[in-house]
Amino acid sequence: MTTVRSVLSKKEAFNLPANGHPGSEKPQEDVVVNTWCPVPELPSTPQDGLIGSPELESNKDLLRLQVERLSAVVDIPTVSYDDNYDVDKDPRWHAFVTLHETLKTHFPRVHEKMDLEKVNSYGLLYTLPGSSQDLKPLLIMAHQDVVPVPDPTKWNHPPYESYFDGQWLWGRGSVDCKNTLVGIYSAMERLLEQDFNNTRTIILSFGFDEETGGFRGAKHLAGHLKEKYGENSMEMVVDEGGGIRTVDGVLYAVPAIAEKGFLDIVLTLNTPGGHSSGPPKHTNIGIMSRLVATVEDHPFSPHVDEHNPFWGYLKCEVENSPKKAEPWLREALEKKEDFADRLIESRGDVVRWSMQTSQSVDIINGGIKDNQLPETTEVIINYRVLPTDKITDVLKAVANVLAPLANNYSIAVQGSGYSQIDRGYGVLNISSLNILEPSPLSPTSPDNGIWNIFAGSIRQVFETSAGKVVPVGSLATGNTDTAHYWALTKNIYRFSPVLEGQAKGVHTVDEKIDMQAHLDGVRFYYELIRNVDGYRGS
Repeated sequence: MTTVRSVLSKKEAFNLPANGHPGSEKPQEDVVVNTWCPVPELPSTPQDGLIGSPELESNKDLLRLQVERLSAVVDIPTVSYDDNYDVDKDPRWHAFVTLHETLKTHFPRVHEKMDLEKVNSYGLLYTLPGSSQDLKPLLIMAHQDVVPVPDPTKWNHPPYESYFDGQWLWGRGSVDCKNTLVGIYSAMERLLEQDFNNTRTIILSFGFDEETGGFRGAKHLAGHLKEKYGENSMEMVVDEGGGIRTVDGVLYAVPAIAEKGFLDIVLTLNTPGGHSSGPPKHTNIGIMSRLVATVEDHPFSPHVDEHNPFWGYLKCEVENSPKKAEPWLREALEKKEDFADRLIESRGDVVRWSMQTSQSVDIINGGIKDNQLPETTEVIINYRVLPTDKITDVLKAVANVLAPLANNYSIAVQGSGYSQIDRGYGVLNISSLNILEPSPLSPTSPDNGIWNIFAGSIRQVFETSAGKVVPVGSLATGNTDTAHYWALTKNIYRFSPVLEGQAKGVHTVDEKIDMQAHLDGVRFYYELIRNVDGYRGS
């Protein structure tokens, strides 16, 4: 059920400025290019006969339409659970059938004019063939699923009964990622309403289990595309990712051009059992507790250099927001110093994970009865690995930290380079799960036309007379469905067209999106598709 307050019917609710931001206008000149932080030019106006996005947004009925569309999609609980079975064995997937019917109802032209393939039952792959087979396709992504709601009573509005209060639309998935999903559908629907005559093939790929790794959705979709088109077959891939932040009046659009690697290290400690009335000095769980504490006492050191996308962001900040940057930062960048510790001391943990491999002890299991000594304890530690680090080095470092302590308890260590013989009291096995190396780095050089057309499209939608937009690559500390798409192109940009402060409650209670941000997103995808379709560079 959707609740729309009467404020929506008031005339002022539809008085949207041409570029979506009150009192602003399109800039008349391009940002001056500098060697430290080159800013791409605004794209040329496509000669496709279509209306521009400012005219699109000036339609007074658009807000009402988008509230209806997004609400209808948010109301469907398409939840990904960690314990989901395969698509043909778990009835919880059936919510996606309802979602697909809803999408067909709200976006009829997309379903009439685009070829739809359903991959592994619930993956959606739409194709609008272009008139030229010489141009690589544009691939735009989002995911259909949302994270669970542990306790809906903590929400101000029920998570699956979307509520619009005149500014914010509340509900699970209103930000992550149904805002993006509906924005893409809406942009495509508006293009097709005008008989969009595309030269380049346009592909929309929507997975259904991104929140649990994308192994049933994105992995199958990417495999299907690779089989159909081949490796390095896409011109550009665009998915959710970094948004837009404001520093001293400058808007920094920070699409992620790389993702950290992913690794779960599993510690399994096996020791003799017995009755708890005659325990050893340290039980299995006691020893494992000390091992875990030792791991936490030895975090990885932060470090940053020019191979980390965060380095490029800092250069742009120094160039465009010098009053907010540390007085020493420019010189440190010029000298290519490793100033990670110094920057963390200045800015806090908000910047730490862009410069440090993280470790998080997330799961522990051990013991089965209160009068029985535990024989096995298992711990899972999650790592997000910097592009400048290696998975093998992480495994080796953890093993080297644990081995001396284990030996103190006569515990043999096996795995990750160790193969010690059982010394009589037990064995610590170190293994790994879910290994994903850090992603390749997508190009952002000023002579790369793909980056220029992507970044220029961001400027086109978000830049105003009140301030400039600086698009610059960033590092994603988490992972998206693009982890399965690396073989399709080197040009992967993870970007959510949302200004800082316009999206709240992601993965927690009271998730909500400012509908102005949603409208901006529709405009961004609308212009991006037009601009990339008209792009003829290499």
